Amino acid sequence: MTPDQLRAFAAQLLSQVETMGRTVETMGKKINRDQTVIEKLTHEIAQLKRLKFAKRSEQMNPEQASLLDDLIDTDIAAIEAELQALQIAPAATEKKQKPKRTALPAEFPRTLIHHEPDNTHCPCGCALKRIGEDVSEKLDYMPGVFTVERHVRGKWVCDDCETLIQAPVPQ
Repeated sequence: MTPDQLRAFAAQLLSQVETMGRTVETMGKKINRDQTVIEKLTHEIAQLKRLKFAKRSEQMNPEQASLLDDLIDTDIAAIEAELQALQIAPAATEKKQKPKRTALPAEFPRTLIHHEPDNTHCPCGCALKRIGEDVSEKLDYMPGVFTVERHVRGKWVCDDCETLIQAPVPQ
């Protein structure tokens, strides 16, 4: 190649490089513009999703509320009917019930066993006062003879500290 051809070729290459540089520059601007549009559309999509799927979108509309009101009214009526039925039932069964077990026959010989606390003084230092007793009877059988053990447990109370002391139930 001659030097003139080389100069022409170099000038042509320089013009191509310059054209390419402008093309790259316009492409860079286009990429920036496209990136901005993508970010804007992503933001809009997020807002639309919040609008469609957020808590506010799950609220009931007035037609649905009226359906629930009907159900609530029927439930309240059913509960009131149950309450009235329950209030009437105890009034009918106010009769005093007889004890399930009958007393042991009086002809059986009885053995009295007294259960009293070991000490008739309260831990606070005052004297205990007897206010009553609990009586329980236990049927005992020795071959050929029925006997009744009558366990009497005294109730003792302290007037100052209001402590109740009683012997434990025998086994």
